[in-house]
Amino acid sequence: MSIRSADDYYPWFDWLRLVAATVVVLSHLGDFARWPRAGEFAVRVFFALSGWLIGGILIKLPRHELPRFYFNRALRIWCPYLLALFLLVSVSLSRDHITSKWTETVFYMGTFVFNIFGLRQIALYRFQMPLEGTGSHFWSVNAEEQFYLLAPLVLVLMPRRISRSLVVWVGVAFLALWSHIYASIVLGVLAVVIAHKFPALFRDWRYRGVAALLVLASAIGLFAGADYELASPFCALGIVLLLSAKGARHRWGEIAGGMSYPLYLNAWIAMFLVNFVAKRSRLVPPITHDALAVAMSFALAVTMYWFIDRQILAQRSKLFSVPRARMVMIAAYSSVALGICIGILLYHRGGL
Repeated sequence: MSIRSADDYYPWFDWLRLVAATVVVLSHLGDFARWPRAGEFAVRVFFALSGWLIGGILIKLPRHELPRFYFNRALRIWCPYLLALFLLVSVSLSRDHITSKWTETVFYMGTFVFNIFGLRQIALYRFQMPLEGTGSHFWSVNAEEQFYLLAPLVLVLMPRRISRSLVVWVGVAFLALWSHIYASIVLGVLAVVIAHKFPALFRDWRYRGVAALLVLASAIGLFAGADYELASPFCALGIVLLLSAKGARHRWGEIAGGMSYPLYLNAWIAMFLVNFVAKRSRLVPPITHDALAVAMSFALAVTMYWFIDRQILAQRSKLFSVPRARMVMIAAYSSVALGICIGILLYHRGGL
């Protein structure tokens, strides 16, 4: 094992990503996760993590570095996501009856707006979606993409008296909690703004104690029947803050964190294969069905990270150029704008 030093790295976040992605996979199996909201809560942890990390990058980012930010995010998010979407659509084309609702769902996923227009349709149209709604978990990636597009407009391009204002961000957090709209992300950004204004607070040992108390209090509240929409974002944020200790990058941790994204995206493939074999033979005993699906999911995730994601990220600096970055920026905003416009049009025509 080798250890590489890093000046601004959070090694525990690698393992947190893997644990959160694993919880989502287990929740899809149903038998492992005894808490019905376990998978959804893991996604909230991902959101709080994004708010903290991306907010931390943007709050220190000069305007002239914005093209590189967009380019880096696109390579990190788009390549694995579009590959996962391609695989889902390819398998679905060979098995599903293609309807207008199927096409609409794929369009929403392809333009990163499934969380806005597609998620609400699952209850009614699940069996008309690709592989009976198998790709519905893509909604969270779409939400993340929208955050990556909106956050720079606020944290980098707006005047500092607004973008760094505690009053403004407390107000935004209150609105997010009240409306139940991605409060975990907003709380993550609010924590970054506080850390930026009062850095000494986040270097004091008592900060860990406060984070631990936040996790404990909100977790007790959740299991005691408190309002989930109110308590869960604070619990997710507390977990992130508790583990936000800077340190050296570790090889195994890097693999754990790197494989979490393809694990989250593509675990359905292993489950699909195991189900396919189990229905047609006795090679997969029921008692080992889920365990085999999880093991195959992990193996696939490691393989995809090592041979695809890792190779792309290694070439990121070589691939970057300002003209390419500008094209990425235009494509990103145009894609979401197109998805929103078509979604609104279909809504008014009765598509929802």
